[in-house]
Amino acid sequence: MKKNKLISFALILALSLTTAANSVYAGSKSKVYLDGTTTSTDSTVTKVGNGTFPTLAEGEAMTVDAAVARAIERSTTIKSYEDNIEIAEDNLDDIRVYRRAATEFTEVNSYAISYKSLEASIATYKDRIEAEKQSIQYKVVSYFVNIINAQNSLAIYDEYLDIETRNLEIYEKQLELGLISQTQYDSYVDAYNTAVTNKTTLQNTIDSNYTSLNILLDYNVAAVYDIELGEEVEYEPIDRTTLAAHVTLATSAGGNVNIAVLERNVEIAQYTLDLHSDLYSSETRMEVEADLYSATSSLNDTKLSYEGTVKTLYQSIIESEENYSDLVSQLNTLNNTMSVYEKQYELGQITELQLDTYHYTVKSLENQIDAAVYSHYLAVLQYDNPNLLG
Repeated sequence: MKKNKLISFALILALSLTTAANSVYAGSKSKVYLDGTTTSTDSTVTKVGNGTFPTLAEGEAMTVDAAVARAIERSTTIKSYEDNIEIAEDNLDDIRVYRRAATEFTEVNSYAISYKSLEASIATYKDRIEAEKQSIQYKVVSYFVNIINAQNSLAIYDEYLDIETRNLEIYEKQLELGLISQTQYDSYVDAYNTAVTNKTTLQNTIDSNYTSLNILLDYNVAAVYDIELGEEVEYEPIDRTTLAAHVTLATSAGGNVNIAVLERNVEIAQYTLDLHSDLYSSETRMEVEADLYSATSSLNDTKLSYEGTVKTLYQSIIESEENYSDLVSQLNTLNNTMSVYEKQYELGQITELQLDTYHYTVKSLENQIDAAVYSHYLAVLQYDNPNLLG
């Protein structure tokens, strides 16, 4: 099995993830500057605009664990949930006092419902914090993967453009000799111009993912720095017998925060109905029953939605694994015939351009395989953790 470098997951919290399906280049490091250069510079802290640059010594890289730790620390979403928990707990203390002093039936019921609702809110905020940490982990990994993947393609792109330039020169000569039409030649020119544009697109992908990463880490958006992926793992297909278990996970309160929230809503609606009195309640029984029906319907509809999402994702992963197998098969075929092409070149049976094209095709397939692995890996993370399904 081919092994590559991948992300360390020491900081992942409350995730029940498998170790399947993941490979990236060993020892991968990356530093790409917004002007397109790759010259190393000192990354000492400098305050510029609305953020600082990361403090990294020369040759030191930003790891996934370090990025996740900083993103969690700087998360305003998590801070907001923590503040809400503190406020809700203070309100609970107040309600305990009010409940003991209450004498009217309406007041007692109202405080009981408020108390239960606040307890549910606190539980929800705590769940949201854990889910947000998991989401942050996933975002960091995604940005790292997108950057490395684009850089792998960019690293060999000049070789591709050189081949296309040489091909274009041949087409120009063929046009002069009347061997191809102007229309055919123009199509080759358009393809070449698209190839040149695609190089810019790859650099833009790197830049935009650095920007997104910097926003998440509360760094200056223009900051660029080495990123490093951690421990080695092997690529493995998912277990195709576990779809039902994953659907259950995605539609249960224990595996999905959104389901847990909706189940609490149903519990509160049922509790409110249980305490309802036509004599003392401000709402009619029909209105309270309608609230329970609405909460229950929302829960059931959301479960169905997640079931569909998991099944669609499962099918997508299966297709990606088939694509991966096809790419590996193609690469094996090319590698097995490499010596034949090289011998043909030595004998003058093929041109240098044909041999260079063959070598590039091999490199391109290797990059496609890595990209397929990255994509598969991110999909499996979502498949194993419903909180990442959105």
